[in-house]
Amino acid sequence: MNQFLVKYRNYFLFVALLATLAISYFAQQERLLEASTTVNLPVEQVTVSPSGKLEEFRLRRDESLQTDMAALQALCDQENLTAQTREDAAAKLQALIDTRQAQLALEGALTQSGVYPCVAVISPGSVTIVTEKATLSDGESALVMTLAQAHAGVEPSGVRVMTAN
Repeated sequence: MNQFLVKYRNYFLFVALLATLAISYFAQQERLLEASTTVNLPVEQVTVSPSGKLEEFRLRRDESLQTDMAALQALCDQENLTAQTREDAAAKLQALIDTRQAQLALEGALTQSGVYPCVAVISPGSVTIVTEKATLSDGESALVMTLAQAHAGVEPSGVRVMTAN
């Protein structure tokens, strides 16, 4: 037995060293876990309340659009529907996206004008601009007509402007 211990002494020392390292590692990990206290911060969902009637309308319009887009996307993703139904849903979804992009582009262009704050509503063949201004000058009216044609492709005869008056 003595001979066996002498012959394999280095292996026993190596195994003892590995066991000591493993025990030390796990003890250190446990100590660090206990030492690091976590803090639970309360999280509140903050929603920005609309500042006016136009902003309130814009938020409702955007929520409605998101709901419609989600429903159309769900139709497009359903494999058990006919290909024609999915293609129709995809076309309608693309039309909604195109209209939304035109509205954003038109409203973005109008932010630097005297017409702002305003909301643009685009429907096939017409654009309605709702502004808080009481009246529009001739230059502002011409600018609205030009921007509506540039961003929505609607002729001036299809542009309506609603003012506070």
